Order: sequence, then C-alpha cells, then structure tokens
Amino acid sequence: MYEYHWLPGSLVTREMASELASLYSEHYGTWGELGPKPGHPVRLSADRIRQLLVADSLLVWVTALGTLVGYAVAVQTSLRGGGLVSWVTQLVVHEDHRRQDVGKTLLFSIWRFTNHFAWGLISANPYAIRALEKATRRRAQPGRIARDTRSLLQIGQKMAPYINETTNVVVNGIESRANTRFFLDHSHLMEMVSAVVSDEKPWLLGTLSEGWEWFAFTFHDQEQIVLNKDEIREMLAASDDITKLAYSRMAFEMGKQDWAKHTNDEVEFICRHCCLEPGNSVIDFGCGQGRHAIGLARKGIRVFGIDYVAEFIDLARLGAGGLGAEFAIDDCRTVEIDRDFDVGICLYDLIGSYAEDRENLAIIKNLAKHIKPGGFVLLSVMNFHLTQRRALNWFSIETEPDKLLTLKASRTMETTGDVFDPEFYLVDHDTKLVYRKEQFMGPDKLPEELIVRDRRYTQEQIHHHCEQAGFEVLWSRFVRAGKWDQALAPDGDGAKEILVLCRKKELSGYSQASLF
Repeated sequence: MYEYHWLPGSLVTREMASELASLYSEHYGTWGELGPKPGHPVRLSADRIRQLLVADSLLVWVTALGTLVGYAVAVQTSLRGGGLVSWVTQLVVHEDHRRQDVGKTLLFSIWRFTNHFAWGLISANPYAIRALEKATRRRAQPGRIARDTRSLLQIGQKMAPYINETTNVVVNGIESRANTRFFLDHSHLMEMVSAVVSDEKPWLLGTLSEGWEWFAFTFHDQEQIVLNKDEIREMLAASDDITKLAYSRMAFEMGKQDWAKHTNDEVEFICRHCCLEPGNSVIDFGCGQGRHAIGLARKGIRVFGIDYVAEFIDLARLGAGGLGAEFAIDDCRTVEIDRDFDVGICLYDLIGSYAEDRENLAIIKNLAKHIKPGGFVLLSVMNFHLTQRRALNWFSIETEPDKLLTLKASRTMETTGDVFDPEFYLVDHDTKLVYRKEQFMGPDKLPEELIVRDRRYTQEQIHHHCEQAGFEVLWSRFVRAGKWDQALAPDGDGAKEILVLCRKKELSGYSQASLF
C-alpha cells in the first residue's frame, strides 16, 4: 500500500512543495491559546517549505495509492571535529495514517545509519522522541546533549529557520528544551508523555511550557540500548526477507561492480565445460539481471532464468530484447518448470543466501529435478576457508548478541561487492553464519541500513550437498570472478568462490524420485 521515496532538497519542485504545504496545513496540528489563531490549524506556505529545503537537506515522503500521506525533511551536515549530524527539521503524517508506522519508517530511514556522529530533532511530540531513541538505540540524555549544544545550535542557525542567535535554549543535567515560540496546542501533551514512560524507559528531557519544544539528540559515543531476546528473534525471523530486500537494493548498481564485468569470459567457460551447443537448453537459478542468461542466448542457447527479486527480472527482460530468453519471478527452492534442461547454472552466491542450510540444500535439490540425467550443472558458493582465515571478529548470537551493535556499516553490496573485507563482517563461531551491516543510498528508494547474514561453505560441505541432491562432482576449484580457469589455494586472498562442476547421475533400477 505504501511507497516511500527520497530526494535531495535542492531538487524538490515548486509543485511538489505546494503538495507538501497542503499536507502540512491540513494535518500538522492546531494552535494553542498563545498562538496567532487559537484552535485553528497551523498552516505553512510552499515558500516556507522551500526555505527548509537547503543545500544539505533531504526530503523523504510516502504515498498511498499515489496520494501523498506523509513526509520528513532532514539536514545532514558535518560537525567540526565530530562527524555527520542528521537533524530532522520537519515531520508530517496524514491523521488517517498515524497508526500504520508511516512516521516511524520515515524517521528510521533518516536516523538508521549507525556511523553518523549524532541524530536528532526539535519537537513537542514525545512519540517522535521515542522514535529517535528506538532508531538509534540510544537515550536522549540532557547531560550528553549539553556537551555539543553550542555546535548543534550553530548548525541549526544555518539550516533550521526556527533557530536563530536569540533562541533561548536550556540544556542541563535534567532538561533539554528550546523556546522556538511555536505555540502548538499542548492540551494532550502530558497524556502523550505518560503513554511512552515505563520503568525501563524513563522520560529524561523535562517538561515543556507553551512555545517550547524538546531539544533531543543522541550520539554515536553513547552506550547503546541492548538487544532483548524478542528483538533478536524478530531480527532472525526476518532474515530471509531482509536478504531479499538487500538484493533488490542492488538492482541498479550490480552491473557496475567489478565482479560483474567478466560476463563474456564466464559465458565461454560455461559453454566449454558444460558442452553447450546452439539449441541446447539451460536453466539459470538466481539469474539476477540475466547477464549469463543473455550471453548464452546470444549463442543460440535456449535459456530460462529464475530470480525472486522482481527488479532483477525486469532488467533481465529488458536486456534480453528479442533474443528469446525466458525469465520468471519465482523462488528457486520451490519453482516448478514443466520441462527439463540439458544444463543448469547457479552462480554467485544464491546457495548460501539462506541462514538455514536446509533451504540452501533445497535449491540444489530443486535444480537437480530440472536437469536431464547426464546433464551438467555449474554452481558456485562463497568460500568459508578464506572467510575463516581473514576473520577478525567472532561471536555467538546466543550468548553475546549485542556484538551485532558493534558491526561497522558499509555500502559494500551497493558499491564494490567485496563481502570478504574483515572490517565489515562478524562470524558466529557456533553456526558459522556471517553477519554484515549494509547501507543503501538509492537511487529512488529510502536510505536504509540492514543487517544481512549469509552462509559460506567449505569444499567438503558443498560436495556433500551436491551428492545429496543426486549429482556426481566432477571437479571443484577455488576461484576469483572472471578467472575460473585459474585454480587458487583454498585460503588465497582472491579465492572468494568455490566453483563446482557436477553431472546428474544416470539412474538405473530405481526412480529418480527416490533421491528427494
């Protein structure tokens, strides 16, 4: 139902500013007794909106069935001697959509990047303050805010129209507030504060008088709120969906990465080692944007590509043009195609993208179901031998889950694709799962930070899986992208993949179904 978008503030058109102004004027709130029009809606002009959209600003907005229902404006700028500060200067949500996590999602998209120096806002809404604390996993503590109040106010004077040199700000050990002279109706304020207070979540910012708002910031150097067991279970339960989302965020950048620039050499390798000729058929599990499938189709081979990321399939169909290659959006664990194929390929880490290894084995078994007896399969997995040698950080998700909070964030998936950089992964010494914190910046979706986990394999493990699925392993080797003819040492720096060539066993005396 909801679609989220973002845009640099400098690119917002006058027409869009008018839409934002209309939403604000109809749904922001009402003036209090000391306001210019007590009991009337607070209104804002399109010109005033454009004043908020300064050079370093960011607009995030959400539509429902094509209609604008919420937006947030933020400024992101560097603090001298510190780092990047993310300051939300405005947040508005249509009143009919306020209990649908719309506002939270907008705020999370701005505050979620864990390598910023500080995150914050000025607001008289305690729900917004709690969203800040939840998104950044830190408490807005007046004593800590006091250390950087002067620097933050200098940013505000440049980028937030409601802050100037005369603004009265009170920040000490027990309160943090600013007199913005914004006389919003506070009649329900204490009721709202009571709703967000508990023994575990005390209210630290003090009380408000008419015209004042809380000056709320959290900082990277603060101790983080620990993950509780429910949060851990929720995170792990959502792992597969998060991985799918992470891959979908790569859609428009994948073709630019170094490892994706060896398509022609890899297609030649596939044809040579799988004995492919024009007219043969190939099924490509986890085809991505179809670079191998399209390359094979150009050689007269009949190709059927499958991927569960819709954005990938859209790009594959566009790239295939009139070549006749077929593509489908489906799950490689369960997809059923009404024919079998001469050759199967499953390359670049589809196997291993699921945390539960039975799901990865299901991919290999389902691939086997679609291959003719005697047919070849070429697959690859990420190399655990190299992952293990390089690993700097080990932990246990069961006994020390808070180590996830120490993960350094990177834009690896969106840029280099080098998921073997030891600075940016944690290995669970019990499950051998690898955890990473990935950031995504665009081009047309909300900035987002996701914890992604994957499974990597030893040579023995992937051989065992292939044999379980009914394949005979002909050979396997440790390789780098595009250099598949060159076998490397198991833990060599370039050996990021294990490439495996299999043949489906010729069956005699019993049914193929008995293997599954």
